[in-house]
Amino acid sequence: MDDKVMDLLSKILENQTETNSQLNVLTSRVQKIEMKVENDLGYKIKALFDAREVQNEKNETIINTLERIETKIETLPMETAHARKVK
Repeated sequence: MDDKVMDLLSKILENQTETNSQLNVLTSRVQKIEMKVENDLGYKIKALFDAREVQNEKNETIINTLERIETKIETLPMETAHARKVK
């Protein structure tokens, strides 16, 4: 009976050791993935945000230019009408 108990305990200990080893490997892999996400993806997200800000500024410049052109076009018929009266 003692031999059977000792054999079972030995197998349990062996399984426990193997499980701990697998857990250590998985923990190491998770840490590498976390580092990659923090470093690589963090920079990429920041770059995308910066690009978005630049695009927003460019869009604002284009909108302002279009508004100036629109204002000039709105006054053009009045100038043309005045020029016709002068002739």
